[in-house]
Amino acid sequence: MDGRREDLLPLHRAVELPMTMHHQSHTAVDLLALDHVALSPQDPEAMARFLCEAIGLHELERAGGSIVVGTEDHATKVVLSASDGPSEPGALVRLILRVSDPQRALAALPPDTDVEEDVPGSLVLTGPEGLGIGLTFMAAGVPEYDLDDVVLRVADPEDIRVALAELGCVPRGHSLHVADKGISLEQGGGISERPLLRHVAVRVASVEAVATQGRERGLEIDESADGSIAIVLPGPERLRLSFVE
Repeated sequence: MDGRREDLLPLHRAVELPMTMHHQSHTAVDLLALDHVALSPQDPEAMARFLCEAIGLHELERAGGSIVVGTEDHATKVVLSASDGPSEPGALVRLILRVSDPQRALAALPPDTDVEEDVPGSLVLTGPEGLGIGLTFMAAGVPEYDLDDVVLRVADPEDIRVALAELGCVPRGHSLHVADKGISLEQGGGISERPLLRHVAVRVASVEAVATQGRERGLEIDESADGSIAIVLPGPERLRLSFVE
């Protein structure tokens, strides 16, 4: 690769995995939307600046020691809360965002941004504390930098795939979907003492219905005082899927 940004065309391709097809459980709860992705960087201010100034998100609010950045319509939100030490990417490979004009998005990046093609047709860059970002072309009409996909690296993608489907995520192609947003799984180790990813949060009509579903399947459940719950997915990564109303 010769480093010329004009030669890069950011098109996201789903990660292909050897898999056995599993149908979504008929008792799965309805997942309304992917509400937010929560990260724990050591320096939330630096990461917020990167996501707003280099990528094109907007600061939406500050509350409870957290910084919330996202799209202007709040369809995509990333919640940044400080960790007590250096964070590592862990299971989080990258967040893939939608852009209607790839060349304009490339031109908006700071000159020293490390941009490369991870695989043919897939544009990725790396932010503070190893945060991976991908850009994928989407026809005009969608919010700029709307979240398209959360890519995770796990020891057993099939186990996670089954658990997500049983909780209501819809298998479609090589990803699982919550409304129009995907979760893709790659094979590999993503264990970290201080993982950058805190949780992926999903909005539902009934948190209690999700809790009941999780208990019936023997999944570990954490309940919070604010009424939200988190289900710890199987595997050494201990990925957390949080549910809010």
